Amino acid sequence: MRRLSYAVLAILVIVMMLAACAPATPQVVEKVVKETVVVKETVPVKETVVVKEVVTPTPVPPPIKQGGPVFIGTGGMTGKHFNPIWLTSNPQFLAFPLILPALTWFDDKVQPIPHLATSIDVNKDATEYIFHLPENAKWSDGTPLTADDVVFTYHLALHPVVGQAVWANNFSSVKGATEYQKGEADKIEGIQAVDAHTVRFELKQPNAAFLFNTYLGILPKHILGDVKPEELEKHPYVDAPTVTSGPYDFVEFVPEQYIHLKKKADYWGTPATLDEVYIKLFESTATTLAQLEAGEIDVALIPPEELERFEGLPHIEVAKVKGIGYYVTHFDFRNEEQIAQLNKPKEQGGKGYNITKTPKPYLQDKRFRQALAYAIDTNAVIQVVAGGEATPIYSSIFGPDWAVNPNLNKYDQDLDKAKELMTAVGVTFDDKGTALWEGKPITLVYLSNTSEEARKLGEVLQQQLGKVGIRLDIKLVTSSAFLSAAINGEGDLIRNAGGRFGADPSVSSLYYTCKAGWAELVIGFCNPRFDELMNQGVATSDIKERQKIYWEASAILNEELPSLFFYTPNVFFGINKGLKGLKPSADPGYLTWNITEWYFEK
Repeated sequence: MRRLSYAVLAILVIVMMLAACAPATPQVVEKVVKETVVVKETVPVKETVVVKEVVTPTPVPPPIKQGGPVFIGTGGMTGKHFNPIWLTSNPQFLAFPLILPALTWFDDKVQPIPHLATSIDVNKDATEYIFHLPENAKWSDGTPLTADDVVFTYHLALHPVVGQAVWANNFSSVKGATEYQKGEADKIEGIQAVDAHTVRFELKQPNAAFLFNTYLGILPKHILGDVKPEELEKHPYVDAPTVTSGPYDFVEFVPEQYIHLKKKADYWGTPATLDEVYIKLFESTATTLAQLEAGEIDVALIPPEELERFEGLPHIEVAKVKGIGYYVTHFDFRNEEQIAQLNKPKEQGGKGYNITKTPKPYLQDKRFRQALAYAIDTNAVIQVVAGGEATPIYSSIFGPDWAVNPNLNKYDQDLDKAKELMTAVGVTFDDKGTALWEGKPITLVYLSNTSEEARKLGEVLQQQLGKVGIRLDIKLVTSSAFLSAAINGEGDLIRNAGGRFGADPSVSSLYYTCKAGWAELVIGFCNPRFDELMNQGVATSDIKERQKIYWEASAILNEELPSLFFYTPNVFFGINKGLKGLKPSADPGYLTWNITEWYFEK
């Protein structure tokens, strides 16, 4: 018992000693409570979220560019080959003057100026044009560029096997050109090399507008001279012109993506400042604009409805130019005989196509085409498609001012008049107002590329033609497939835009004379009196006489309506503020006309 008592006593002593060494219990509780309160007051959840928002990086606007390659945004390429002979679309117009200059090109007002030629002599009656070439001009492989290259190029472009309609029409006034193009002569009488640096063109009749036609890029005879014309399209140079004469060398053409050019190291002429040029091809306007906004391209066209968006961007300057192009839809009213002729083999005088379209007889009657013009509200088209930034036109002859016929039918929207004309043609209407031909509903096809404005136009026409009982289907194809689709008859209303119609009335001959590309291959329009007038118009330089001639020609187009004429648009370019020296052209295709003056401001 005594041992147990001593043990209990010892334990009590130890407990008392530990209690004496520790803080008092009330003090511990008080301190903990105070610390807890402080923590709750200084770590509010809401303030923590605010701190996170403040430190999150904000988007940095694209920079004002100071150097590097220039990136030009444009639409798709419709040309069959990347070669001046097949020159049809903006990417080619932008690229070829940089690598394969023509005798003449076009300035910002779309007036012809010497390009490869250093000077041009014209006689008084405009039947002889003499082009002088630079004596130091050479190809990128060191071979001298001479008058023989010019003569060779023009013969190749007009060869009956190669046979591009635009050049046949452009040079129809040259002595012997028509006979050569038909295979009736071995050479073109009116194109001669006077000496190594002089070329003379002799015309069979006066042509005061001939310099508007000499924009054919010159090709190297020493590369293609031994190639048989029938084998030309198989030659690699046709799509990869690696031997060039302009301030830039060809690097690469990737279809539906880009064209890449690089500054020549030892250019014989005025050198460029920019080291590299990329011409980027876009099927979608939205994609083009997104890349311009993001700073991925440096210059591109801006649709009017996007002006406010780009005028507010710190790195973009918007330039406005009065346009000279037109905005239309061509009719396809080719008849069976015309289609059969196009389908004939080339050796039988045809084009070798395989067009299977069944013609629509009512389209061949101008009254039906006029009815469609009355059914459409052009002002609404301008507002929806051009954002109001355009001027209505009533034929393809709308400039210069002296050439504008004030007496043309404006075809103000009149649905009753439209139905009256349709009825006169033989169209009937059912109880629901559907237009019928031989008891079947009339359906037309609108054909275009895939751009946003093209889609908008299709939708406007679809809605408006529906008011006179016509169904309009919309077919959008890639730019590369567009021309083939048009020629093959896949559309009845075929959208077309651009050109330089406002620069000179003679330009309309390239589209609406009987053997012009669009008229013969797609529209089916041929009016001998119109052809006669267009020949007369270029045979004189007297403005009063030209005015009389072109007013009559304009009246023919206004009545026959090979196309629905909508408007000529203002042109807007978005340009990176670091890119200087541009003088934007009234025709977007000639934007690069002064590219040797472009530079990035550092």
